[in-house]
Amino acid sequence: MPDRRVLRRREQQLIHVIARDGTYQHLPPLVLDVLLEKNHVIKFKRSSGWVTAGIDPIRVKDRRETSRLFNGPDRRSAF
Repeated sequence: MPDRRVLRRREQQLIHVIARDGTYQHLPPLVLDVLLEKNHVIKFKRSSGWVTAGIDPIRVKDRRETSRLFNGPDRRSAF
């Protein structure tokens, strides 16, 4: 039988999700990302509480795309 610590880590890696078909699921973050892109999720649970897809802010797909929106000077290249 697996150690309790291993089981807790596995449980922590899963996110509670309510899907569009009304099912309640525990999914890994990568699966949640795919389902969010396909609009198959109604709500999912963060440490701060439940998030409603389409209403509450959700992380962007690629953080590099967001950084391109910055129009200021690139101070890192100044040195």
